Amino acid sequence: MKLTAVSRPMRDLLRQARRYAAVDATVLITGETGVGKDALARFLHSSGPRRRDPFVAVDCPALPETLVESELFGHERGAFTDATIARPGRFELAGHGTVYLDGVTRLSEAGQGALLRVVEERQVTRLGGTTTTEMKARIIASSDTDMEEAVRGGALRADLFHRLSVLPLKLPPLRDRTEDILPLAKRFLADASERLNRQPPRIAADAEDALVRYHWPGNIRELRHILDRVLLAGVGAELDAKSLPIEILEGSEAYLAPGVSRRPTLEDVERRYIELTLVHARGNQTRAAAILGISRKALWEKRKRFGLR
Repeated sequence: MKLTAVSRPMRDLLRQARRYAAVDATVLITGETGVGKDALARFLHSSGPRRRDPFVAVDCPALPETLVESELFGHERGAFTDATIARPGRFELAGHGTVYLDGVTRLSEAGQGALLRVVEERQVTRLGGTTTTEMKARIIASSDTDMEEAVRGGALRADLFHRLSVLPLKLPPLRDRTEDILPLAKRFLADASERLNRQPPRIAADAEDALVRYHWPGNIRELRHILDRVLLAGVGAELDAKSLPIEILEGSEAYLAPGVSRRPTLEDVERRYIELTLVHARGNQTRAAAILGISRKALWEKRKRFGLR
């Protein structure tokens, strides 16, 4: 996933990330699910002096507890029942590159202890082996949980947290960087359309408005999946509000949620409610007026006042 930085928060973050890319220290990326932590980790790797060396990603939650040390540090033949051949671990495979530990708080207590030793000593010993090798890779870790809360709750060792958070980066949620929503949407539509061998649809004004107003609890990942669904459903040359899933239209009032900086005026709310009602009624003026509890003439006057089609 590429990074899009139109908004001020993302521009500031990328400036900081470029500085961190040149510094050979551990980076800890935090942020909600779906904000693009993997993309930021790859950006750090590709922007720094290690970019010609491997980028090895480790999905920590997917590692079986019994195989954490084997996967991370490798094993020698006969180290355990199924170890029929010797195998290098992720740190060895990365060489002078980057090891990206995604979801690091989900490692078991034993796994965290083993990782801490590697971070502190900068040495790796294969499971069942006696020879240590220098750990030359850079570590980037990430989590979608509050790290300090994880420490307080016992899910993460405090000493490991301090070792990993030398250079912290926090990715903002999509609702706090609304200027990035439409550029991201256009990019996702272009990418998905290329895979389907078709021209990307134009985003109509009412769809743009709905996309920007929606709260995006799933962040960038949710936006991409929604637009993939829309294209697969067979949208034409223009993507309008009626093409969007109902949860986007009904959830567009989420800009009233706590933490959103811009508060709508009463006129904003009235306009948006009428607009969504028209979409829900599929443009049927009589039905929309009945839902709103006003006459067709009153609806016509409000549409004219608010510039609604």
